[in-house]
Amino acid sequence: MASTIRLPAGTSARIVPSGPFVQCRAFSETSQQWRGRQMNFRPPSQAQPSFKTRTQGMKLSDLPNDIGILPGTFVRPLWRDMPSVFTAPRDRWHMEWTWLKAWLSNHASLLQYCKRENTLPLLLSKRRHFGAKLQEDMYTAFAEGNIPKIRQICCDGLAKQLSTGIERRPKTELVTWKLLKYLRKPSTNFTGLRVISDRATSIPDIPKSGIRQIIVRITSRQSTTTTQIQDPSRKTPTESSNVSVKEQDCVEHLVIQHLRWNNQDKGWRVWGHINPTTLDEAWNNPYFKPGLSAIERLEMIKDSMGK
Repeated sequence: MASTIRLPAGTSARIVPSGPFVQCRAFSETSQQWRGRQMNFRPPSQAQPSFKTRTQGMKLSDLPNDIGILPGTFVRPLWRDMPSVFTAPRDRWHMEWTWLKAWLSNHASLLQYCKRENTLPLLLSKRRHFGAKLQEDMYTAFAEGNIPKIRQICCDGLAKQLSTGIERRPKTELVTWKLLKYLRKPSTNFTGLRVISDRATSIPDIPKSGIRQIIVRITSRQSTTTTQIQDPSRKTPTESSNVSVKEQDCVEHLVIQHLRWNNQDKGWRVWGHINPTTLDEAWNNPYFKPGLSAIERLEMIKDSMGK
């Protein structure tokens, strides 16, 4: 997945800071501007230093952690959002076949990265718990206005977006977020947490370096409490404080990632949210488009990256 990597910063999808806190659409209306921006693997021009040269000698903490969504990531939509088996059987077959190929390819990339190129644990039984813990930590830190914590657990693009939301929040508002329960629906195998995608790839030219991205579908009921206080310096509500409580049922596709640079781990972080793959993307994205030869697919991918 080959020489230079363009490093966009951004997020996408299912809960966005709106008003005092998040509402169930997720952290990014501003993420629309980043949608579709992915890693660029075009060879560098002669005038540009290689990615290896640019990062050589940098401290682990200074290296970028926001590389973007791995190209060719397929996010299976909810059952209700899939084409109908009866009215659009061809579209439904294409979505199911594309998902199956992506599922097999993901497993192959994971085995290649963890077992052949490195000696890393697969962590298959822990993936959902990583997503649940990071989601809870992120929302709690955002509610509390804990910017250092957000920078610790979120990738750069998401951390910047959430920090801006905190800084713009009125000083007279106290916000509390709480996960009430997971909604055990078929879309999450009746657990509330389901791994939709798990992909990994090494970073070319940098030994023992790579990225692993996991997409976890989370169905949950969340509560947000907003309290208007009289004295911002005390930060304690009084009997006269105005309290607003809002509960919502949410479906999120949370992207978490793990980066390694020169055999040093940067740990698991939240990249952001992502929307499920649409039918149009499944038909027209060069990674999924049917009927292409390997050369034609490669040319379309190069053209899309050059835009």
